[in-house]
Amino acid sequence: MATVSQQLKGTFSNAKKQIEGFEKKAAKQVALFEKKAKASLGDVKEQLDEVPTQLRGAWDGVIDRLRGALDFASNDDLKKLSKKIDELAKTVEKLVRGDKIKSAASGKAKPTS
Repeated sequence: MATVSQQLKGTFSNAKKQIEGFEKKAAKQVALFEKKAKASLGDVKEQLDEVPTQLRGAWDGVIDRLRGALDFASNDDLKKLSKKIDELAKTVEKLVRGDKIKSAASGKAKPTS
């Protein structure tokens, strides 16, 4: 039969081993929670980074609807129209010059009596 001292040493040794086991499990759980928390924070950060773009897109949509409701052109629209008008003016000038050249050429080709 074991003495009281030996039983206490055995009990203390068992308790110490159990506490060490709990400490290891706790350390693993804490590391796992830290890993999950970091991953969740990364997801939240990505979602927050997308918010300004989403807001800008929503704002552009509101502006487009207002523009349509108020029926006026934006600065970009006016620039595009101005560019098209310039292109059309150049085309018309070429056509007019071509007609003048044709009429001049046909006038020289006809003999005058």
